[in-house]
Amino acid sequence: MSASIDVLDTLAAYDRWATHYDHDANPLVAATGWVLAHLPLAVDGARVVELGCGTGRHAAPVLAAGATAYLGVDGSPGMLAQAQARVADPRAAWLTADLAALPPCPGPRFDRALIVLVLEHVEAPAPLFAALADWLAPGATLRILELHPERIAAGTAAHFVDDGVEHRFASFAHEPAALTAALTDAGFIAAARTWHADGELLAAVPRLAKHAGRPIVLDLTATRDAICKAG
Repeated sequence: MSASIDVLDTLAAYDRWATHYDHDANPLVAATGWVLAHLPLAVDGARVVELGCGTGRHAAPVLAAGATAYLGVDGSPGMLAQAQARVADPRAAWLTADLAALPPCPGPRFDRALIVLVLEHVEAPAPLFAALADWLAPGATLRILELHPERIAAGTAAHFVDDGVEHRFASFAHEPAALTAALTDAGFIAAARTWHADGELLAAVPRLAKHAGRPIVLDLTATRDAICKAG
């Protein structure tokens, strides 16, 4: 049995998923984790913000890599409760905020930003990018890792099982050119690359075998234009 989750119910659904999110074998989580380990975001000495941080799975690696501060932002209180229980490092902090209406930056601007497996749930990323630009110092780097739009168009989407029912989220496929254009409009200089389900990635995440040879992870790196006004 399956049920569809309306986009307006996304955060409530993540609250339901939160308690077993980290225990579900999710090949997309594993794939993006492999990409970040294989080609990490340089964070030594940096203040880092992650939008859609979920259960905080990236906080410990970011802090271990030398970040001076990490702020995890998510609209699901249930997911943030798991994150707070998971990460005891005093350099980590958490903020409950709907990414559809990101508030002003709560403190000094950040040097690095991370968005992983989030934009699938965002119908129009441009306002999010514009709001995030005000959180980042000129020259700051943004890293985005997402399920490739070809997989979404083919029917792959975030989902979880609860009480024997598979719940599937509403998902939006964003083409690389559209995302880089939106980032450019927000004051970033952006570039995209695609990771396919083959080679080392497939060996590391064998459950991607059903997608073998196909695009699986869209990886964007964007730098906030250093000539942008900080304010």
